[in-house]
Amino acid sequence: MATGRWMQGAPRKILLATDLSARCDRAFDRAAFFADEWNADLVAVHVLQEVETFVPGGGDVMSSWRRPPNARHLAERRMRDDLQALYPRLDIVVEIGDPAEAILRTARAQDCDLIVTGVARDELLGRIVLGNTVIRLARQSEIPILVVRKRGRRPYGNIVLATDFSDSSRHALEVAERYFPNRTLTLFNAYDAPLSLMAADTVSHRAQFREAAEREGRMFLRTAGLADRPGGKAALVLEHGDPDQRLYEYVTRNDIDLAALGTHGRSAVFHALIGSVARTLIETLPCDVLIVREPLANAGA
Repeated sequence: MATGRWMQGAPRKILLATDLSARCDRAFDRAAFFADEWNADLVAVHVLQEVETFVPGGGDVMSSWRRPPNARHLAERRMRDDLQALYPRLDIVVEIGDPAEAILRTARAQDCDLIVTGVARDELLGRIVLGNTVIRLARQSEIPILVVRKRGRRPYGNIVLATDFSDSSRHALEVAERYFPNRTLTLFNAYDAPLSLMAADTVSHRAQFREAAEREGRMFLRTAGLADRPGGKAALVLEHGDPDQRLYEYVTRNDIDLAALGTHGRSAVFHALIGSVARTLIETLPCDVLIVREPLANAGA
């Protein structure tokens, strides 16, 4: 993929990673919507895994080398019928191998600027299930990952940036502003007040940490140049408590369309973003999630 091109403006080529199941229907809608909005090219990749599979109607397993030779052709035909018929400008790629590796390989070969994918729903338990592929993409992708939850038939209106005021979250903010200008933007920070339960005056103790967060937040807004943004000033929201829980509550209450998250920040939520906390956030947040990896992290990958 072009070095740094995705940091210079809206994506010019989007990669839809699809397993051809219902989990990716909304991701396809969103990817097609953005391809039209940005006048970008759209590529869809489906990966046939090299794993043992059960023979239909039997109990034996069939090794990958015994897969029917037309498996790739069948996948291509289904992509044409299910996706290209709805979006004729779509380019189709079918790969064989490890899903995450094949998706990243395709993104590089196709010179893509954004990867769009979906999440699956456990119908029995009524919860979202995040596959290991998405977590691995979040760990390894040099370009942003958009995980789609909502229907993609209208522009994003309300966007929240989960920030710890680090360079990583500043970078995620810059990407969100370039991709989605003139939107309602909120900077959300969940701060901690260590040892507050041991303080003589818990309220005063927490107030001191809130004041410190406010000062840092105002400085972040000022240095990020958001005072004169075309969409109006960005709001700053500060909440005391666990970042993932407070962010979920805020997104739920305020009908947020997109949450942008930077990786490799200072706080625990961002340090662990590509681990268990990322899984929690993406599985629970009732909105789409944009994961932006810090360029320094990319350079050191």
